[in-house]
Amino acid sequence: MRLLRHQLRQIVTNLDGRALRTDILTAGGMGCCGDLLCQHAVEGKLRHDTDWRRLYAVTTFEALYMGGLFHGFCQAFPLVVSFAGRKLAHGPLQATDSAAHALGCAVVDTLHDGTVMIPCYFLGVGMLQGDTLAEGRANLRREWLNSWAVGASFWMPFMYCNFAYVRPQYRVRLMAVANTVWSVLIDYMAHRSKGRLPD
Repeated sequence: MRLLRHQLRQIVTNLDGRALRTDILTAGGMGCCGDLLCQHAVEGKLRHDTDWRRLYAVTTFEALYMGGLFHGFCQAFPLVVSFAGRKLAHGPLQATDSAAHALGCAVVDTLHDGTVMIPCYFLGVGMLQGDTLAEGRANLRREWLNSWAVGASFWMPFMYCNFAYVRPQYRVRLMAVANTVWSVLIDYMAHRSKGRLPD
């Protein structure tokens, strides 16, 4: 456990500011595109009907969470999986170039999505748009299971490929591009039950 704690601390102490900034800007830009796609292509809003507060909320969340926090998560997930491999005496989980390791990282990401990311999205984006905490929690309760099921079917295979085939320094940026599709989906799910969408 001491080795894992040391490795996790190294992520923070050896922070690459330029890479972090690039990840934040990429994720924020792609989140902005995703919300605009959702509002105009999926929901059929006209340009003058754009919900600017919602666009700000989604873009801010995507930049800070998907770009900022995931900059660290994509470095931490392999460490956690390797730690589990050592504890379970399972060599393939420890080898960062193995299919088992990539699958382990995808599983950790999927568990994280259901327990942390989806609640943060519904509560954070909701409150940035002016919802109360109670409204955000009610919306999360209505949409959590569906959001997690759709998200797991989308992210599990993507994150497996991301950890199996993509060089570490490009994982967050590629995820931000794929997240454009996911942000359209979760954006739609987060707003459909709140009566903010046209029929």
